Amino acid sequence: MSASSASPAERVLLDWLEAHIALLNRLDLDGTVGWRYRSVYELVSAHGRWFTPAVLPAQVRPLPERQCFANAAATEREHPHLAYADGFAVAAGSPAPTTHAWCTDPDGQVIDPTWSEFGGSAYLGIVLPPRLRPHGPRSWGVLEAPDSLFPLLRNGL
Repeated sequence: MSASSASPAERVLLDWLEAHIALLNRLDLDGTVGWRYRSVYELVSAHGRWFTPAVLPAQVRPLPERQCFANAAATEREHPHLAYADGFAVAAGSPAPTTHAWCTDPDGQVIDPTWSEFGGSAYLGIVLPPRLRPHGPRSWGVLEAPDSLFPLLRNGL
């Protein structure tokens, strides 16, 4: 997506992502020498894609706020035609992006059981391969937890 075709919320997310990458480029991160990506921001920038915000379908139940990673994993298990996605999103009416997880349908429509009432206005993330998706209740994202993130940064997807 080019910056000129981005929605205002997508532009906020892109600017935020670029600012994080620029800051990390100014730091001396010896611990990531030889890694494919120096940060989750570079990983999502390289492999992420935009997802289209959509209304929560009637067959998908809303789940508690502030538990997006567990909610998205549970929704994927309940609805096998959906896929777990992890990345960054901007909640409707919010001025700032946050780490977030949601599900997506085969057409790239967001199925977000966590933000079901107010929705999101921009979603940029990665549909993780099945081997990397959470299989049990988690309170953190695959792209947040060191045990799952560091191998992705070292080796890529």
